[in-house]
Amino acid sequence: MRLPRLFNTTSFRLAALFALIFGVSTVAVGSFVYINAKATLNQQERTRIEADAFALKDEFDSGGIPDLMEAIRGRQTHKIAGGLNYTLFKSDGQRLLGDIPRPPLMPGWKHLLGPPDGDEPPGQLERLLVYRLKLSPDLWIVVGDDVGRLQALDNVFLRVFGFGLLLTLAFAAAGGTIVSRAFVQRIDSISRTAEAIIEGNIGRRIPLNGSGDDLDRLAATLNRMLDRISVLMDALRHVTTDIAHDLRTPLGHLRQILDDAHERARDPAEYRDAIEHAIDKADTILETFAAILRIAQIESGSRRAGFRRVDLSAIVLNVAQSFAPTAEEQGHLLTTNIEPDLQVFGDRELIMQLGANLIDNAIRHTPKGSHIRVTLSADSDHAVLEVADNGLGVPPDERDRIFSRFYRGEASRTTSGNGLGLNLVAAVAGLHRAAISTLDNEPGLIVRVEFPRNDASD
Repeated sequence: MRLPRLFNTTSFRLAALFALIFGVSTVAVGSFVYINAKATLNQQERTRIEADAFALKDEFDSGGIPDLMEAIRGRQTHKIAGGLNYTLFKSDGQRLLGDIPRPPLMPGWKHLLGPPDGDEPPGQLERLLVYRLKLSPDLWIVVGDDVGRLQALDNVFLRVFGFGLLLTLAFAAAGGTIVSRAFVQRIDSISRTAEAIIEGNIGRRIPLNGSGDDLDRLAATLNRMLDRISVLMDALRHVTTDIAHDLRTPLGHLRQILDDAHERARDPAEYRDAIEHAIDKADTILETFAAILRIAQIESGSRRAGFRRVDLSAIVLNVAQSFAPTAEEQGHLLTTNIEPDLQVFGDRELIMQLGANLIDNAIRHTPKGSHIRVTLSADSDHAVLEVADNGLGVPPDERDRIFSRFYRGEASRTTSGNGLGLNLVAAVAGLHRAAISTLDNEPGLIVRVEFPRNDASD
């Protein structure tokens, strides 16, 4: 994989940005630590030197020069690594003791270069920090220490810090490259799948690596979207085929009516009868297309934008009461058992259409004298609508197909209809996220629709 492409990936840029932020943060923290550590060491060094100088002044004040000289010799005799240097000067500059170069004789601190004591690199002088203290009008003591080791410690700290910073940035760059390479490979996999689908392989899906990361979740979502598109495309193909098959017969009949009128009609009355018959056939075809368009509109989901809380009990009761005269005219018994005040989130008009289609389907496709029962009950999560009859029922192997578009069972071939009533019921139920199922009523059929009672999502 070409490096320039990796450098142009978002993951690499994010890794580089985090590396930069981490590097700047490291420099800031390191600088803070370095400055404070150096200041603390310098302060400790000054405190140590100053404390020893005043201790020697106390010796001088209590016992004069003899006690002072004895204290200095004791310190020098027991001198260990890191011991201090001592030098006595008279006010005229005469050296009485020690080898510290003579500084200006005034109280306070001074940095000096002194003779090497063996721990410096070849050719370098000792770096001294000295404190000057006046013991008497004619006597000065200069106490100092080699601070070159502090400078060496500074250099070691800076080298270690610089090396650590470079190592951190190198690891960040390497990590960014590795992450970017993996990211690009995943993106390439998605792109290859998309290209394959564009070329016509609609069954192709994006492979998952099982990590459950963001890209895996995105791939799973895209796969579900592709599955849905495949289902819709299959449905479109089936609709096209179904329309071709189911509308071919009425269109053929329409043409035959018109052809018979053209060939055989002898007077205006016969032409009028033929035209009325043709209009009836055309109306049937138009009703079928209107039903198809209505189902397509429902399945698009656009009607969910107008959903609100509706009284399902009142809707079902009104629909059942409106069909009661029709059921009675056709010799059926229509009864209801509706639990009051059940609220659901939905479209009142569409729910009325669902209930009307279920009851009308039961009236149309059951023999005279059948009992049709409409019930509405509820549990903690669902409002359950059931339309049951004790008619001939539906064979078990056909129950999953009765909600398909243009499906008509053998028992319903002699009745009017276009095979779209229950398909519209399924579309409305799907829009309301309601589960729809069929059960054997022994004899007859039960169609159950379970509406969620707390679904207020878009």
